[in-house]
Amino acid sequence: MSDSGIVNLSDYSKGRRNSISVEHLKLLHESRDMLATGIIRELSGQTEAMESSLLGLADHAPLAETRDVYFQALNLLARQGTELFQACKQGLIQAISAEWGEMQGQQTVAELSLMDDTDYEATLAVNKSSSRLRFNCAEELVGLDARLGVLLGRPQLTADENPFGPKLLCEALLDGMDKLKIEQKVRLVLLNQFDLVLYPELPVIYQEINRFLLGKGILPDFKAGIRSRPDQAGRVKSRQPEQTELLGLFEKMVTGQGSAGIPGGGASGQGAGAALLGISMLEALNRLQVGALNLPGGVTIDLRNSLTGSGGFPNVVRELQQSPAMLSASQIETVMIDAVAMLFDYLFEDQGIPEHLKQLIAKLQVPVLKVAILDRGFFTQRDHPARRVLDMIASLAVQPAGKEGKVDPLQAEVEAIIEKIINEFDQDAGVFEQACGALAELQAQREQELEAGMADSVAEIQRAERSEMAETVVRDHIRRALAEQPAPETIALFLRDQWAPLLIREYVDEGETSPHLSAHIETMRELLWSVQNKPDMDSRLMMVRILPGLLKRLREGVEKVGMPGDAVEKFFAGLVTLHANAVRPSSLTVPLPEAESLLDDLPADETSETEIGINDPRYAEPLPEIEDEFTLCAQSLQKGDRLQFHHDDGSSSWVHVVWVSGLKGNYLFSDMNGHNMFSISPQRLADKMRSGRAVLAGRESVTESAFGKLVSFFKQRVMSM
Repeated sequence: MSDSGIVNLSDYSKGRRNSISVEHLKLLHESRDMLATGIIRELSGQTEAMESSLLGLADHAPLAETRDVYFQALNLLARQGTELFQACKQGLIQAISAEWGEMQGQQTVAELSLMDDTDYEATLAVNKSSSRLRFNCAEELVGLDARLGVLLGRPQLTADENPFGPKLLCEALLDGMDKLKIEQKVRLVLLNQFDLVLYPELPVIYQEINRFLLGKGILPDFKAGIRSRPDQAGRVKSRQPEQTELLGLFEKMVTGQGSAGIPGGGASGQGAGAALLGISMLEALNRLQVGALNLPGGVTIDLRNSLTGSGGFPNVVRELQQSPAMLSASQIETVMIDAVAMLFDYLFEDQGIPEHLKQLIAKLQVPVLKVAILDRGFFTQRDHPARRVLDMIASLAVQPAGKEGKVDPLQAEVEAIIEKIINEFDQDAGVFEQACGALAELQAQREQELEAGMADSVAEIQRAERSEMAETVVRDHIRRALAEQPAPETIALFLRDQWAPLLIREYVDEGETSPHLSAHIETMRELLWSVQNKPDMDSRLMMVRILPGLLKRLREGVEKVGMPGDAVEKFFAGLVTLHANAVRPSSLTVPLPEAESLLDDLPADETSETEIGINDPRYAEPLPEIEDEFTLCAQSLQKGDRLQFHHDDGSSSWVHVVWVSGLKGNYLFSDMNGHNMFSISPQRLADKMRSGRAVLAGRESVTESAFGKLVSFFKQRVMSM
């Protein structure tokens, strides 16, 4: 305080700022990365849906300027999607870090400034999106606001101050896009699309962060922020334990009649066995995890020998059940060991898991058994980190070793992650959490490689689909243009015979978002407008301004399609007369109602028919439409869905969806190793499903499927006691 009695508020606030402990800062960083990674994962996974949405918006936009903004946003997603999402991710990470840094006094207070129109527009968009998101995440944010307050040393942290809150997220996404020098209007259009994607998904991401912080002891369970929500398809994305009945079945096995038949059973079984061996069951597993177990009497158990042997996938948990080490197991441990052994039986029998991935899963049997005994949440939580590790390995696109013994580099990295689990896992399941993160990065890396490898196949399919659709799409554009601005028959004939092939060519080459196609469509609309009656001076002056450019573009267009020279001169001579009549005050435009009917025999571009490229029976002789459950199933597949195809020679193969066409819904399939890609239409796929030659696998994870079988088995076992 100065002699004048005036308090310097900045000095006062410095003394009030809270420092964040190293432990809390680590949790903040991990939570921040979970949030940023989750958001970008959801956005990148919905790229095609956003492209389709923008295409529909552009199609119905009344103004050319608005359509151009939608097309710019669409082009950014289609051509710079990866760069865009990475910029947004960096923007999120930097904004969140800056926010909690500011809370510690590491940032300076920004000066006040006037807000221009563009800033005001952006503020409105951010407020609108963040309000929608916050409303849908209200329950999740109850716990997250409180937990972030603890980490930041701000117990009274308000909703708007939460650095993970929707408002800061929307602002950060806009800032990330700004780094790519994207125009303001385009950024706002993209933000609106991001909002639509994140609306159902952000609550799930917040739930994951709440569970992570809850597991680290940051505040108790509020019974809020971890609810189950339906996704866009109506399926419940449950993150809550749903298999608690399994533990109840275990207890019944122990207390019921079946206890007499359990090895080590009886009230004193565990104590006698542990006294005999000198170690507990957990200590025995600790030794078996990294090496051999030496028991009294010169007995040595080394499960690694089974794993390094050849032939099949040895269930070492089964071997452990037959060993003297089971003498130290309690009754409940004995039942759980039996359940884990059955779990690996199911995994090894699963035909949807490639053989070389089963070999990797087999190495985790002892660590998984130990975590199951230490943490009963393994049996109750679908998203338990150990179960997620098994699921992620089972779904990895690791290529098997070739005939020359060449090993996929990704497999070596996965093996290193497995070795880290084996060497470091003691009692903290955090090593499994770290493995999940590492495996997710490897999977993302391999998916990028697969996407790059299938780029040519996707482009070929898209071109083939556009070739089939081009005539219909172009005719529709011309019909709508003529309906809005009726024209003389000569103009309609010109559009049908000369301009339509140009539009078809551009559509086949680059699709609906082609800037050349948009330019040619705009030229067509200007041509139609130019021959309309111009009753006032403003429209005549506009005619004078646009006419030179219009004529230039028309000549360039007819030159591209090879319109005969005499026909060109005849058309432009007639156009001079039409323009002269249009600017005369007393002229009357005489539209011909039958002009649109001239499009009924619109010729397709001859070159496009020979460039389909995929000479496959699936593209020929379209099947009749049949509305049944197989058709609905074939039309609802998503990226990542697995199917089993049965072939005429009696063999079968597993494939998964790697790409879905946004135009005709065709699917691109690949085998589980990223090889042997092929495309098929929904109609053909439905026909194969109808005949049993294609079977859709369950969308549940491999462990979820296995645990479902475990529940059924133990129910029957308890009932039979």
